[in-house]
Amino acid sequence: MVKLDKDIKLLNSLLKIPSPSGFETTLANHIKKILSRIIPKNQIEIDFHNNVIATIKGKTDKVVMIDSHLDELGFLVNNINKEGYISLISVGGRDVTLLRGRNIVIISDKGVINGVIGTKPIHLIDNEKDEPPEYTCDVTVDVGIRKKKEIEKYFKIGDPVILKSNFTHLLGNNYSGAGFDDKAGCFVLIKIIENIVTKCGIVPTNTLKFTFSSQEEVGCKGALELVNKYKPDLFIGIDVGFATDTADTSEKEVGKFELGKGIGIHRGINIYKPVNELLVKIAKENKIKTQFLATTGCDTNAGYIANKEGGIKVLDLGIPLRYMHSSIEVINIKDLISGSNLLTKLLLSKRIGKLI
Repeated sequence: MVKLDKDIKLLNSLLKIPSPSGFETTLANHIKKILSRIIPKNQIEIDFHNNVIATIKGKTDKVVMIDSHLDELGFLVNNINKEGYISLISVGGRDVTLLRGRNIVIISDKGVINGVIGTKPIHLIDNEKDEPPEYTCDVTVDVGIRKKKEIEKYFKIGDPVILKSNFTHLLGNNYSGAGFDDKAGCFVLIKIIENIVTKCGIVPTNTLKFTFSSQEEVGCKGALELVNKYKPDLFIGIDVGFATDTADTSEKEVGKFELGKGIGIHRGINIYKPVNELLVKIAKENKIKTQFLATTGCDTNAGYIANKEGGIKVLDLGIPLRYMHSSIEVINIKDLISGSNLLTKLLLSKRIGKLI
């Protein structure tokens, strides 16, 4: 239980730091600080686009890149009108109908500014006239004061905004919050590095590049930069997937995928079959739970990477996540732990070197 408490504390520390796409600096520095307790500082770098790169040198120069994105959905302050109402523009894709009546946080040079997205009292709603917002600019942010000049002392056009969220323990090993997409993946990367360095003490066959990439939610930009730079022989992407153990997500539509039953292994277009089969074999040998997902080769960093640089071998793994892109996403921490253990065994396997 003490061990799990430590892991929960780590996961919470990642979630509570805002990191909307393009504004990941604080989280990148936090991850670097965590990693510096595990590996030497000269093996960790942050580039000017807030990508974090941690390197574990292998016996060969072949490079395996293991990637999760550290950015999350957000908004930008788009306008402050003369009445003091603030409008937003989206950063990444979100269901706009969920925005009313939410607490938000504006991140400015002055610090964190709290606000709310207003909603009309139910008593005053005319059903025929009260349509849900269609666009992000249809909602209004209220920060309490109304004078435009006063408001502009605290934040400016273009400052980032996120929905406020609490990290909450549900029943069992399940937790709710915002930003598990893909800070859950970042957690898995940290645990793999910790496993390799502090537990196993084995030098991997291949050089490992652990990349916490930026700007995935706006076009996989960070991962594309890193692939161009490091030209990996194998790219392993770890992101989240649509859990179907909810009342309104159909397994017929997205494939059966449940919390607590292990990480998802994608099969389908552009997945490098020899290493994927090795991963499945290692899971069976070690009795590690896994699930399978079909992929058409898009929507994640791995999906976009596969056809770059003349073609790159990729694996694409998914963590089951309920209520994706909302402020109440739900994960099971056991899936993260078992996934990190499985990938540790894959990366340290001598068999992988013969397949890439």
